[in-house]
Amino acid sequence: MSIPSSCKVLVVGGGIVGLTAAAFLAKHGVDAVLVERRSSPSKRLRAKFFYPRTIELYRSLAIEPEIATPSGMLTDAAIVHSLAREEIRRWTLPAIEGTAASPCVASSIKQQDLECIVRDTAQRLGARLFFDHALTALDPYPDGAIATVRSGDGTETTLHADYVIGCDGNRSMVRDRLGIQTEGLGDLVQSMSITLRCDIRDALRGRPLSFAWVRQAEINAFLSWSTDLTSVVLSVEYDPMDADDAVRFTPENCRSLAASCLGMLPEQIEVVDIHPWCLSSWYADSFRKGRVFLAGDAIHSTPPLGGFGANTGIHDAHNLALKLVSVIRHDAPDSLLDLYEAERGPVVQMVVAQATARLAQRSDVRLPLEALQPVLDEETISMGYRYPILPHAGSVPNPIAVPPRDLHAEPGTRAPHVWLHRHGVRLSSLDLFGDGLVLLAGADAADWCREAEVSCSTRGVPISCHVVGRDADDPDAVFQASYGISASGAVLVRTDGFVLWKAVRTTTFSEAEFLTVLVNTQEVRSE
Repeated sequence: MSIPSSCKVLVVGGGIVGLTAAAFLAKHGVDAVLVERRSSPSKRLRAKFFYPRTIELYRSLAIEPEIATPSGMLTDAAIVHSLAREEIRRWTLPAIEGTAASPCVASSIKQQDLECIVRDTAQRLGARLFFDHALTALDPYPDGAIATVRSGDGTETTLHADYVIGCDGNRSMVRDRLGIQTEGLGDLVQSMSITLRCDIRDALRGRPLSFAWVRQAEINAFLSWSTDLTSVVLSVEYDPMDADDAVRFTPENCRSLAASCLGMLPEQIEVVDIHPWCLSSWYADSFRKGRVFLAGDAIHSTPPLGGFGANTGIHDAHNLALKLVSVIRHDAPDSLLDLYEAERGPVVQMVVAQATARLAQRSDVRLPLEALQPVLDEETISMGYRYPILPHAGSVPNPIAVPPRDLHAEPGTRAPHVWLHRHGVRLSSLDLFGDGLVLLAGADAADWCREAEVSCSTRGVPISCHVVGRDADDPDAVFQASYGISASGAVLVRTDGFVLWKAVRTTTFSEAEFLTVLVNTQEVRSE
């Protein structure tokens, strides 16, 4: 398969964010081409904790069973003198055993394995993926962009894409090409990342640890490992401006350092890779230029505490991909794409700030006072945020995030999860979302379902309508309370599972009122 001369959406970057974007575009029938300079997924150990909200997104791709991990596995974190020695402090990771707010539980799958599953899914759905193909030039135009791509054998190809998504990491060529700058604290800590091959089962002694901080007189380090407990990454702070400090990371010295941090013998450890990296805290000052967009690490860099980086990038990709689907496939106005930054920007800033606040709590890094904000719980950060869903609203919700238990389908929030039954099968209310608009109605609002379907059908807008109590059973009688409506109420949910509109009580269906909702939320063009 060779690079085509054109496509609807070009995705630059084949990490987890780019692959996720390609998968959701392909699922909805959008012609997506992905290029990635590497020949295969990165072998380096990166993210390995994915929150329930992230698993919800992959559930809609029908791959949740493939990425689930056994309950009780790698549930804790600790501060230690060395991994094999006594602990200074230990705590349980949040949301690891599931939450009533979601039908899904967190997964501790390593990112490399997740990327392989999502890559296979994207290809199966029809995305065209080109690894060993590097973007070498990108020239934006009003109707898209011209990209130059060089394959591993040196062949260069140009293609026209109607839209481009730059998912090419924190050193994004796409971002630089667009001239987009970053804001925030910037670089905070220089570290040397040492990848090791070793069996740490004896050092763990059966403890369900997922990662650990090492505190010794001369060592301030962070340990993380693969779920099979045979690959470890040791990150050690150092000063790159100190020549003596920088040159001490020889393979032999790194093996001795690892032995001290792990509490193992040097001969039990193999050093696989040594490379510097910088812990930083920033976000892009713009997420797009024309028809070229950015997502994932191209628009945010978070300290690893909390594990928000990859999760947030996946949510970026999902939000943007479904907006592009609406514009490309369902004739939504281009102004819908303006909501990408309006919605994701405040969330990204919150996540960067929350990860940085955790760094201030758990390290000796000196940070300005503005970084020392109260720390929110992980469930609130990953599921409790609220978008300024109406473009004319103009302001970010305050507070931007609250615990999901305090949300009841307010416009701009993630629609709540409740268990329903349909045709004898138990399903989450979230399983109804993902293929177009969804109208959920109380038993006395059936007329809204009938009329909404007719109204959307005449405009080519996909919608499915469900009267809870007729089309789906509510065995626990929690739907109305969870969604904050009466028996005559209705809630309109968009493709990504966020609420567009809610009426606690409805009267006779008004097509003009319904159309106004769709126009104001940029789902349809004004007539």
